[in-house]
Amino acid sequence: MRVIPLAGLAGLLIAAALPALAQTSPLNASPMTAVPLGPNPSECEIQAALLGVAGPGCPPLRMQRPAAPPPAVLPPAVVPPLAAAKPGAIPAQAAAPVAAPPELKAAFRVEFDFNATAIRSESRVILDRVAAVMTAPAAGSTRFRVVGHTDAVGGDAANLALSERRALAVVAYLTGHHHIAANRLEASGRGMRELLLPDQPTAAANRRVEIVNLGE
Repeated sequence: MRVIPLAGLAGLLIAAALPALAQTSPLNASPMTAVPLGPNPSECEIQAALLGVAGPGCPPLRMQRPAAPPPAVLPPAVVPPLAAAKPGAIPAQAAAPVAAPPELKAAFRVEFDFNATAIRSESRVILDRVAAVMTAPAAGSTRFRVVGHTDAVGGDAANLALSERRALAVVAYLTGHHHIAANRLEASGRGMRELLLPDQPTAAANRRVEIVNLGE
């Protein structure tokens, strides 16, 4: 994944429609675990998806996430014979591995006019709700990565560049219209490399944006 510095690129926009779905892609070894949000998610749903749980004033809502992978089983520690033979020697034991919590990320539908650069008004409404979550006290100084994806129409290089501009479009809106600090956001693109519907490579569902919680 290429991560793009925001300096000098925040004004780049993209043209595409980004329906949100999420499933495992056989084109990539790592599973796509983004929580899929519908075409008109509420601020409470967005908060639950990006921060893990909805805040005060929201109905009880916690997004269902994939379980964390079980910790790897390590073989028993080998104790050197001489150390084991010493009176009072304590056999060495390996520390129990701790499984990482599931990653917080969500897939959003962000629509653009065909072959144009302006984000459609219905998508700006959704991004306004995303910005409200990012600027809420519960988010603190949490950083986020915006990841763009394309369908399989066209070549890999062109789609990779398009997906990067797609991510930058969202970043530009969040920083320009909502004054979210640029150092809290980064943009990257995966092009056509993580299709959500590999059996339908040209489907609109493959064109999407994902937002990943990177922590503080």
